[in-house]
Amino acid sequence: MILREVPLTVIDFEDETYRISEVLDLVRMRSSLQAVGLINPVVLLECAAPSAHKIVCGFRRLHGLRQLGRAEAAGRLLQPTDFSPLEVFLKALWDNLSHRQLSPLEAARVLFKLKHQWGVEDEALVTHFLPLLGLSPHRNVLHSYLSLHRLHPDLRSLLNAGDLALSSAGRLAEATPEVQAGVAPVLAAVRLSANLQRKVLELAEDLAAISGGTLVEVLNEAEILEIAGDTCLSAFQKGEKIHACLYRRRNPRVSKARETFLAEKKKLSLPGTVRLSPDPFFESPRLRVEFDVASAEAFRETVEVLGRTCRAASLERLFQIW
Repeated sequence: MILREVPLTVIDFEDETYRISEVLDLVRMRSSLQAVGLINPVVLLECAAPSAHKIVCGFRRLHGLRQLGRAEAAGRLLQPTDFSPLEVFLKALWDNLSHRQLSPLEAARVLFKLKHQWGVEDEALVTHFLPLLGLSPHRNVLHSYLSLHRLHPDLRSLLNAGDLALSSAGRLAEATPEVQAGVAPVLAAVRLSANLQRKVLELAEDLAAISGGTLVEVLNEAEILEIAGDTCLSAFQKGEKIHACLYRRRNPRVSKARETFLAEKKKLSLPGTVRLSPDPFFESPRLRVEFDVASAEAFRETVEVLGRTCRAASLERLFQIW
């Protein structure tokens, strides 16, 4: 490789053939460049055409230098006659892996390029590159990450910010771009745990299948949008209410039974130490009664409370809900 000062004007900033980074965060990079300058030279693939040198390593550094108005950058030049395009890409990959763990979207970008740009066979991707990226060497993992590369930009942003679970992102990546774009605004307005995200998407998909509509139509119905736009609710409260709304629509009988059960249970005025719960889906009239006590006196008091409860009309109705 040849080391020289390279004018930024001969670099093609639009060519991202060898880019691996998902987000080019330039704020810290500019601060570093202003404080100490360019410490490590960038790596470029030299091209004969004007303004056509391709960036191999150093996207952040070069974009930062250009924003600062610098004219040149110290660069190591690769000759295209010395390396195949795949070998050049592997240099970029190893440069990144040498100092950081790639994000899921960056791993997806690597695998997608290896397969579709450089023609690497699936077997090699599974046995060699998945472990290299810290992933399990299984074909289903490869399929999931190749799909992840098709994720809509708005969903990519949510995944990068930690607001979209990887499992949910993989699920949505299988949908059409139109569906992904339609779902993103609703997911951006709420906060859901990975488990609740999965449940919300499953419920919405079920409702779409039942109605013959789409996931976007379900998540953009008036009631859902009203919850998402309610400024009095936190993002977490919005997520919980949207899940409850979808669950109620998907399971109307169970939801109604649960509401009735809670109302009748409240009338019993049981102490907090006593837990009364039905079968999860009210498939039978069976109830589970549990209580915690720390003394014989507390035990006697609890039994007395349960004795009084036996004569309450609400108790009879609890066994009639199912």
